[in-house]
Amino acid sequence: MLVYTLYLLWYGVRIFQKKKGLRMPTAQIVKWGNSLAVRISKPVAEEAGVREGDPIVIEVARGEISLRRKRSIPTLKELVAQITPENRYDEISVGAERGKESVEW
Repeated sequence: MLVYTLYLLWYGVRIFQKKKGLRMPTAQIVKWGNSLAVRISKPVAEEAGVREGDPIVIEVARGEISLRRKRSIPTLKELVAQITPENRYDEISVGAERGKESVEW
């Protein structure tokens, strides 16, 4: 699946660079298991700043395939998973209680 993604990424990079006026080599879609794939050459991957394992989003509209980097917005679950005893702050006293903010655990 990762190789398939990288193959499709090459195609998206080709479209992106074509819009910038850069010429990319023609590629051919090939069968990869039950899927289709396009190989991303090393120079193209380097120019695009992508590497194996990078997440991408594949979009299809009006017969065109486009690829873009997945925006990395972490979920709350991912953020909470990063909390460790080493990076956790101690409680901070901000003064005497004034109302009903006292909680007994």
